[in-house]
Amino acid sequence: MLVRLYKSFQDSTTDCIEYSLESDSTSSVSITHQRQWKEPFSSSRYCMDYTYFRKPVDQSANFRNEVRLPGADTYTSYWGNVYTSLYRFDSARLKTIQDSLSQMAIEKALNRTEFAHMVVKFIQDIPYSYIMSDPCEATKNGKPCRGDSRFGILSPLEFLYSLHGDCDTRTVLLYGIFRNLGYDPLILISNEYLHSMLALNIPAAGEYLTHRGKKYYFWETTNTGWEPGMLAPDMQNKAYWDIALD
Repeated sequence: MLVRLYKSFQDSTTDCIEYSLESDSTSSVSITHQRQWKEPFSSSRYCMDYTYFRKPVDQSANFRNEVRLPGADTYTSYWGNVYTSLYRFDSARLKTIQDSLSQMAIEKALNRTEFAHMVVKFIQDIPYSYIMSDPCEATKNGKPCRGDSRFGILSPLEFLYSLHGDCDTRTVLLYGIFRNLGYDPLILISNEYLHSMLALNIPAAGEYLTHRGKKYYFWETTNTGWEPGMLAPDMQNKAYWDIALD
């Protein structure tokens, strides 16, 4: 079960304090996060608090740890199978967070492209954490590290609960939200760069891949400030990028 409350603050003077609050009642364990991030097309910002109960998050984690994948003969198809499995298991459980974001868009009269920016910036604003399949120290390269996670990824529910996520943890969550809301997302991966990125078919400028006659713009999700079509200088060879999930 997931319960959502949201607030849409209209100006930069309204206070919104970010916090995370754990609750351990006799019947359930939950965590509430209050998050704020800037709206991309004005000086307004959003504040949303939401609560996830631990039981469905544990179910999602158990699925990730136990899922049997179909055979794959390439790097791309292997990761496509991982991402597909995690998305499908958590897909229906993303509805409430999707409804909250959609309601904010209605209140602010955002169009389809503006809404996409709002959602991606919601995820970009969450600080980066390493998710490793092997054990790791508490920090790596100055950032938090969570080890012993199968596939080196967290499921969408695990990410929303813990707020710990690396590149593909973020792209799978965003892929799920956008696909469920009728967008046309891709997950791109690079074995050369060891990185995962979202690609979205929306009006933009910059770098893109053509797929089925449409332009899909690269979108980095691991830090703030990245707009669609921007590629880091050390990741600009598009020959090294492949579609893992469409």
